[in-house]
Amino acid sequence: MTTVEQLKASPVTTAIANPGEWEAITKQIAAESGLPTAVTPAILTGMIGSAVPLLFEADAARDMDPLRGTFADAVIAQCQRNAGGLLGEQPVSVVINLIGAHMVEAHATLRVRLAIEVKSADGSESVNSQFWDLQLGAEVTVGQATCPNCGAPIAQGALICEHCHADVRTVVKAPLVVSRLEMY
Repeated sequence: MTTVEQLKASPVTTAIANPGEWEAITKQIAAESGLPTAVTPAILTGMIGSAVPLLFEADAARDMDPLRGTFADAVIAQCQRNAGGLLGEQPVSVVINLIGAHMVEAHATLRVRLAIEVKSADGSESVNSQFWDLQLGAEVTVGQATCPNCGAPIAQGALICEHCHADVRTVVKAPLVVSRLEMY
């Protein structure tokens, strides 16, 4: 069984602690970028509710390839360097605190603080605090499932076909990508 098959990350309950701040943040994004944001609170909670368990499962498996497309390459590299740092805990729920928005290299970026309720292997519960910067309207590079050149299946996370050595990367648009991650 591959690491990817072992990952069984299911979304967790996610809520925004300060939803009244959303309008001010979207105005800030529009003022700084010159464009309105297509991201909604539902998109934000859905993405984070899925990304958090994925992060914890990838950390437990010590395989960060499944994070491609949701987390920026620099964040994936950071997670790989610190693999096992989440101590095998399992996320139960997430509360998002909206902090603000700013521009990073001409990209609108939303800053959030996550309070992640986690359960350890012994059943004890605690809160894992993280800060995430989410780039809005990002383009990410991901590998395809099958080689467009020879049709061979591509291993999860691989960017080059093992059979014909073709580049299987493709660029896709994502509404949100974790571009920075800080754990406390």
